[in-house]
Amino acid sequence: MRKFLSKRRLQILSVISILLICYHFMVRPIILDWGANQTLQELPLSGDTFTSGDRHTRAVLINAPPEKIWPWIVQIGQERGGFYSHQWLENLFFADMKNVYRIESKLQQPRSVGDTVWLANRERYHGGGYQVIAEITPARSYVMVGGSDFDRLQKGLKASGSWALYLYPQSDSTTWFIARSSGGDISFGEKVIRYFTFEVPHFIMEIRMLNTIKRLTETKS
Repeated sequence: MRKFLSKRRLQILSVISILLICYHFMVRPIILDWGANQTLQELPLSGDTFTSGDRHTRAVLINAPPEKIWPWIVQIGQERGGFYSHQWLENLFFADMKNVYRIESKLQQPRSVGDTVWLANRERYHGGGYQVIAEITPARSYVMVGGSDFDRLQKGLKASGSWALYLYPQSDSTTWFIARSSGGDISFGEKVIRYFTFEVPHFIMEIRMLNTIKRLTETKS
């Protein structure tokens, strides 16, 4: 019996190892830079200076100029119009998200550096579910970092990570909507946690956001 169990465990470990190798070398490179060609991946963007680690870029091409897309970006945030993603999935993590699929004037207040963008209800996660705007240029860039990272930037230090949205015109009538995640100086343990718990859910929710804003811009703007 012990021999059988040991053989069974070895088979399970072998399958898991093969799946992990396939994911790491075949699937992961695709999801990390989904939709972004080499030019977009290497494109220098304003928020890049805030971090010193790896950067990954995802993108969709929208048939509209930046000015038509920007109002949807201004509305992001749990306290505004949500993130245009899988609301049910976000709410599994107690975000209390409610997406708004129209432009509303009350949600169009201009954002500025230092503003809080809530990722979840402020009463959840001991009030820690938020990002802070580190750099913003209307119809061009919207860069966010964590609260402690914003304090670090104010001291001239690098952030441990950032999440940024950019509008990069390809022509007068088409625009690349870019989402770039940038890493910083974090521990090996933090990298492992992000690898196994964050990357795939973030990919699923981010591409839904990119595609939803594309659809809304092209059909409702």
